[in-house]
Amino acid sequence: MSYKRDPSSHQIRVATPTGDDIMRKISFAATLFVLTLLGSNKHAVASDVCDRACLESHVNRYIAAMIAHNPSELPLARDVRFTENGQELRLGDGLWATASAPGKYKLYVTDPKSGQIGFYGTIFENGTPVLLALRLKVDEQLITEIETIIARSQTGSNLPGAGAAVEKRVQPRPQFLQTVPASERMPRQRLVEVANSYFTGLANNTGRNTAPFAPTCERVENGTQTTHNPAAGKDRNGFNVLGLGCEEQQKSGFYSFVTSIRNRRFPIVDEERGLVMAFGFFEHTGAVRTVTISTGQTFPAPFLSPLTFQISELFQIRNGKIDQIEAVLNTVPYGMRSDAWDR
Repeated sequence: MSYKRDPSSHQIRVATPTGDDIMRKISFAATLFVLTLLGSNKHAVASDVCDRACLESHVNRYIAAMIAHNPSELPLARDVRFTENGQELRLGDGLWATASAPGKYKLYVTDPKSGQIGFYGTIFENGTPVLLALRLKVDEQLITEIETIIARSQTGSNLPGAGAAVEKRVQPRPQFLQTVPASERMPRQRLVEVANSYFTGLANNTGRNTAPFAPTCERVENGTQTTHNPAAGKDRNGFNVLGLGCEEQQKSGFYSFVTSIRNRRFPIVDEERGLVMAFGFFEHTGAVRTVTISTGQTFPAPFLSPLTFQISELFQIRNGKIDQIEAVLNTVPYGMRSDAWDR
């Protein structure tokens, strides 16, 4: 209802709205409501999507909060889960209590499709560099899963400490940072299959089956190159497997003492860069006392008692072949599982 002045009588009269007036107002109100709703939904969807830059920022915030010993600085889901070296801990425990400064080395593995990001980098722990493998899962901007492997000193090894070795590298190998042209990108499932073939060719290694390797393939484990590196393996039981290339190592049959690689997971696939981040456990029963390589020569096995390594391994794959490998490895109790993730 509205009021209008009658120009002939200068009196005010009541103007009764017509049916058309009412329908126009209802239509306008409904349109305004729909536009407002769409606008708010558009904003909500945009804020829930975590792209490459968003995921990397979550890693940076995670490291800053860890060094500050303050988990409350993070956007955490109420039911967030956190593990360090396979053990589920209270967030704030473990490396969170001892981290003292960030390191130089930073390698991101970003998977916006699954809302996950992986990271290999160095952190100083009470002044000593350690190597961190990190996986974060982000849902609606909140961190829901945190998985970490920390490689500290390498007890019983002639290799240097993982953190110190990686910190010297300063920058990741360029192959890990290159964007694959869209026309050359491999499907997600095929990338996982190629990465898994590495573990299949290594466990109970006979030399008859190998993964597809590029001629330029190199592998770095805890900061030390474990291919084409004769100096690193010169005292290894008479056979210098670390002096060989990726394909030669698997063809040698030397790794028959790796009795299984179990609980394999491939949660992060960066299709833009051809990267696959895997997790698993290398099992050695200790029952394999000697290894016979493809030439017929026999050598003592390196591990003569039960031993398990927890590992995160990153594969850079191009044209269907593994070109570069980076691994973070930690010794854990024999037969251990990571129950939070190995379902």
